[in-house]
Amino acid sequence: GFMRATEITVNKENGSYNQHMHILLSVKSNFFLNKENYITQSEWTDLWQRALQVDYKPIVNIRAIKPNKKKDSAITSAIKETAKYSVKSSDYLTDDLESNLKAVEDLERGLYAKRLISYGGALKTAHKRLNLDDNEDGDLIHTSDDEISETESKANSIIAIFNYEKQDYYLKNE
Repeated sequence: GFMRATEITVNKENGSYNQHMHILLSVKSNFFLNKENYITQSEWTDLWQRALQVDYKPIVNIRAIKPNKKKDSAITSAIKETAKYSVKSSDYLTDDLESNLKAVEDLERGLYAKRLISYGGALKTAHKRLNLDDNEDGDLIHTSDDEISETESKANSIIAIFNYEKQDYYLKNE
């Protein structure tokens, strides 16, 4: 099985965008021991280069999963790292409003109707069995069963109303 998350980064020097993938592959436990099954870093790079049909060597970083310092299981740690984010605001937001608006517009157009996280095989089955929200249509606000704090509750209930005469929004107090 697999889990794939596409990440977009922004080059701060020239404003170009870079798409890359974080992929979690589920392999048999003997994968790293059996030379017939094992694919080296160099072989992965060659396979990606052929798949992309490019004349440069793409960067490929393959490694076995390991638990993180927070004592998560190795698989939990790997899933969190793989699905961490698709676009980091710190990558493209600056002190320049015009630059920010351009980056947001570029990302909105470029990512429109794109599936940035997907599952296949055993991990897709596990995702369905766990009844997890869909990345595209799920509830991305309420992410845990923990009780919502008073501050979070207020933050979730802010209502902005458009004042036509002033051509501006105002916040409604509740």
